Amino acid sequence: MTAPAVQDLVDKSFTTGLKKDSGAVRKVFHPETESWKHNKSRIQEIDRERLAERKLEQQASAQRGMGQGYYKEIARSTISITRKTSGEMYKALEAHKLAENVTAVAEDIVDKIELDMRNFLGFGSSASYTDNGGYTIDTTVGDGLSLFNTTHTLKFSATTYSNILSGNPTFSEDAMDEAEDYFSYNVMDNYGKRLTMKPNTIITADKAIMRNRVARLLKSIAPESIEGTANSNSGVVNTYKDKFQHLVIEFDVDALDVTDSTKSFYWFLATLGGSPRKSFQAYYVKWESPMVAPAEINQDTWVLSYTARSAYGIGAVSGKGILIVKATS
Repeated sequence: MTAPAVQDLVDKSFTTGLKKDSGAVRKVFHPETESWKHNKSRIQEIDRERLAERKLEQQASAQRGMGQGYYKEIARSTISITRKTSGEMYKALEAHKLAENVTAVAEDIVDKIELDMRNFLGFGSSASYTDNGGYTIDTTVGDGLSLFNTTHTLKFSATTYSNILSGNPTFSEDAMDEAEDYFSYNVMDNYGKRLTMKPNTIITADKAIMRNRVARLLKSIAPESIEGTANSNSGVVNTYKDKFQHLVIEFDVDALDVTDSTKSFYWFLATLGGSPRKSFQAYYVKWESPMVAPAEINQDTWVLSYTARSAYGIGAVSGKGILIVKATS
């Protein structure tokens, strides 16, 4: 916006860039803080050889140990933004009560961090993607494969696992049964033994039909068909009621935060929060929280500069604990 566009004698109304809060995506990631002594943070899997064995009299116990599984090194990146404006324009915006659009650079930092988090999910089926600044962002996990992959490996076993639901079914009660079974039968430690990991979160895009399907499944007194046809067995208990939280996350965008409708029907089932050993091991590692530098003023030209920055990294150790369903309807 040029200064003359603001500084005239006509009163105008402005749209200030209203945007839905996307902070729910932070619930997907375990927060960590790292020292500036290191430019990477290594998150390591450790598994124990489980199950005791029968011991015969006067003979030694079974000798079992611990194993270092996969790890992920999450690299530090610094992001920054500077917004400049002439003193004349700033005064004109201030008169219109719009000056915060110049000074709110911290919001741009938060928006970028959360866009990276949303893209980490949305582009998780690829090994990398190109972000809004043209940089290549790694979306692989400790086994070197993309976050969502059909052939994830285990460190000490020949068994592989998939965290992409076969057939990509539309969200429904039957599809949820399939997704829950994934957590019962397809989550294992690095020795190939089954782990107990209970899913507690459904994730969808901010698409009305997806929000409504989940709401009907979770909140109906009795189950009903997803498209709204009432269940004649009204006395049947809704086994999904209060079982999951529903996160609405705008992951159906490209790296410029422009809608990618091919992903709008995707949905995820995940185990979030609590101990990292028993949940999806995705991490947001913070070196420096979003901060705003003091405003700089060039008195000669009367140009004001506002700068904000942050340093952080995002990554995941494994694909355990989250399942993607690439539905198309």
